[in-house]
Amino acid sequence: MTTAAPPVLEHVCEVALRPNDFDRAGHLNNSVYVQLLETGRWEWGLAHGVDAREGTLVAVVLQLRLDYLRAVDWDPVGRLLVRTSLAGRSPYSFSLAQDVELPDGTVAASGRVRLGLVDRHTKRAHRVDLGAMFATSASPA
Repeated sequence: MTTAAPPVLEHVCEVALRPNDFDRAGHLNNSVYVQLLETGRWEWGLAHGVDAREGTLVAVVLQLRLDYLRAVDWDPVGRLLVRTSLAGRSPYSFSLAQDVELPDGTVAASGRVRLGLVDRHTKRAHRVDLGAMFATSASPA
């Protein structure tokens, strides 16, 4: 008997670059990658029916790992892709795998972020129930 693989809830979004995103050496500044990942996480949530702008619970970053793999050279009107997918979960957190890609598919940076859910009013941590959180009928494993 085979079991189905858990859904990865993948989403890809395109993010425009700005002239001030580049450093004096003509490379995309390291700090911009973190902003790209944040945009990817918001787009990922919205694509799967989760709008953290409403409601009481908010996702907070507990851990971020980011590996820079290839420089992104000066292109003040360039665009990059941010690929985000569910990578794991525990009772009080969930992890996302994220890649920043050039339009040709080359991965410029690869990251993983672990998020927890906190009540915005009480500041207390909450259990992660991905099945209830997402507008999908399949509950991620």
